[in-house]
Amino acid sequence: MTLTLLDGVKLDGFPVEQLYPGWVPVSRTPVVDDFSVVVFGEDSSGRQACWWLEGENYSASHILVLHEPVRRRLLTAMDYVFWPLATGVLGSPLPDQTPVDCENLPEIAVNEMSGSWLEGYAPHTLLLPSGHADSGEALSCPNGRQIGANRMTALLSAQRGAGPLIVSSPFTALPLLAQITFQTGPLSVSRFQDGETVFYLIWNENLPALRPTFYYPDGPIVISDDPGAAMIPGLILGWYARHPEHAALIREARPFKAEDFGLGQASGLRQKEPAENNTPAPGVETVSSSKTRDEPAVVTPEPETSRTSPSSPQAEQPTSASAPQTSKQGLKSRLKSLFGRL
Repeated sequence: MTLTLLDGVKLDGFPVEQLYPGWVPVSRTPVVDDFSVVVFGEDSSGRQACWWLEGENYSASHILVLHEPVRRRLLTAMDYVFWPLATGVLGSPLPDQTPVDCENLPEIAVNEMSGSWLEGYAPHTLLLPSGHADSGEALSCPNGRQIGANRMTALLSAQRGAGPLIVSSPFTALPLLAQITFQTGPLSVSRFQDGETVFYLIWNENLPALRPTFYYPDGPIVISDDPGAAMIPGLILGWYARHPEHAALIREARPFKAEDFGLGQASGLRQKEPAENNTPAPGVETVSSSKTRDEPAVVTPEPETSRTSPSSPQAEQPTSASAPQTSKQGLKSRLKSLFGRL
């Protein structure tokens, strides 16, 4: 019996009339040029898989096993979607123009394409284990940008709480609010912007014992113990491609304010120093409202935050955009004064 969604599809020159037990086709979607994708689902496990078609002919069951000339044609045809996102929102401030999206395409197909496309765009991304940061030494990124001593150690100690996620920038030590937090699969991704610099912290909810992954696209560098860390940049790019509303959420994100140091929020923003040095370290870790941590001696009311479903993007808290240098120095001075009273 011919399967309706596979009408006309040829596998090795023959019509497709039978699949592995338990698998059924759930959609067939045009992608670009003569390429289309068929998504299959397995009812018993909820797993998905896809077939890539060129014309009516089966080409591969994953984009990575397409013949190289075929894969190159497909990914080059997707430049119009991925290139503006990769050079814009992924690793730098939002561009003025409205991004092109592919929200009509299946998530599994977009993720396969975005990961493979980004590998060609940034093939030399440095992947380091989290333990690399434990020494507290300064870190030099592949692009020459420096991360100060102890700053990465503090950042990877970030813990999420019920309140806004506040971290110290690994580049300037300024406090930042997450602009948006979104979910892609088991990953909870928070985007931060420090002036012209964008970086991410990512938690894998299937592996709660792991420290968060740090991703700096312009580095390009990933610091993570996640076994799937190499796939994270592509998954973030794929989420942007499928969610054009990201632009509005980022633009509407408000800047950091001093009152964001609410109940429990300042307890994680001070690094331990040797007894002979009482000056707060520039690399401060994230804020957590966890009950297991000490509360600050001086607190301010915690701002209300909107809550959305885990699968929808959240405009949790924004970082401040580029601010005059004098304002940054003034903020640093006020924060040092605040930390000194904790």
